[in-house]
Amino acid sequence: MRTPARRALVFLIDGFDPDYVRATDLPNLMGLARAGAFTLDGQGVMPSLTNVNHASLLTGTFPDRHGLCANFYYDRPTGKEVFLDQAAFVEQPFLFERAKAAGWSTALATAKEKLTRLLRRDLDLCADMSSAPPEIAKVVGPPPDIFTLEINLWVLRMAREVALRHAPRFLYVATTDYPEHKLPPQSPEMKAHLREMDALIGDIVRCYDLSDSVVVLTADHGMNAKTRSVSPVRLLADAGIRARGVPLIKDGLFAHHRDLGGSLYLFLERPEGVRDAVRVLRGAPGLDVVIPQSEAGRYNLPTERVGDLVCFGQREWALGIWAEGPAVRDEAGLRSHGSVHEQTIPMLLAGCGVKGGARIEGGRIVDLAPTLCRLLGFTDGAFQGRVLEEVLV
Repeated sequence: MRTPARRALVFLIDGFDPDYVRATDLPNLMGLARAGAFTLDGQGVMPSLTNVNHASLLTGTFPDRHGLCANFYYDRPTGKEVFLDQAAFVEQPFLFERAKAAGWSTALATAKEKLTRLLRRDLDLCADMSSAPPEIAKVVGPPPDIFTLEINLWVLRMAREVALRHAPRFLYVATTDYPEHKLPPQSPEMKAHLREMDALIGDIVRCYDLSDSVVVLTADHGMNAKTRSVSPVRLLADAGIRARGVPLIKDGLFAHHRDLGGSLYLFLERPEGVRDAVRVLRGAPGLDVVIPQSEAGRYNLPTERVGDLVCFGQREWALGIWAEGPAVRDEAGLRSHGSVHEQTIPMLLAGCGVKGGARIEGGRIVDLAPTLCRLLGFTDGAFQGRVLEEVLV
């Protein structure tokens, strides 16, 4: 019988499209990849957004089970718009809760306060831009502006101090994707930034003994340049159909993405007009997928929380909600995500119980929780992901 690992370190690098890995020499990350199991063809869940994929990683379930289907939600009965950034919205147990049930200490280090609000169940320590233990804040200094490259370096330095000073048995480290929203993989500035991140990741990993610890590194979504945008609301208005659009990427950080992403829910003023709306939108510029609520299960989405229509954009198109002016616009300097074209992510496991030099085949973000539970000796749950048996010793 395999001896369970005693500690776990999980990195979720926000917006870490596989092209960033291909474009830059990252010796610490690739050293872990050679020592463990790796792929650049992992799959996140849809929509390819931050909150949704954090929830899927930490619960091992799809949105139709854990309930989170966007960063942002329109509650039709009340007419209220709600940010989905509270732990109460997640209807399945997090890995933190499984760790606590096993008697482990747990910690989160992140830039985004919204992630602290979303994930804060059975966490002993949360360190973000507004809350860090005083002894750590003294060492790493005040947080930089979230709209800078420096923010992720600050998060990783903070995570290193958490690992050194508090030694939690389960540490979850989550960055922000402002750099990826602003800089493409081939940018010299981005390459330099990623090399700095790689060095700090190496420092954090060296706080662990891989003979008795497991390291996971993945992303929540990829990233693409979006050179044009389209408003399905405007297209429908031109056809005499009134609708409310919900930009699923909306999270209060407008400078990242301008509320323009690759996915959108539409709530029709007359829900019985779904067939006419689908007819108008299918084949319209910039739209890859237009399906009614009844077909949301194709993407493992909870039908009760999506709109009358679910829309996903084409690779170089963003979806917006303006109701005036032309339905199609040119965009400059916009990089974003949310569509199926940003669903591919890197996945890495290394350390105790993981085969060296293995390749993860057909891996999905929902497979990480059940695999970690197997490696850590936690009680199995009602996961929708599978244990990646083929990469385990």
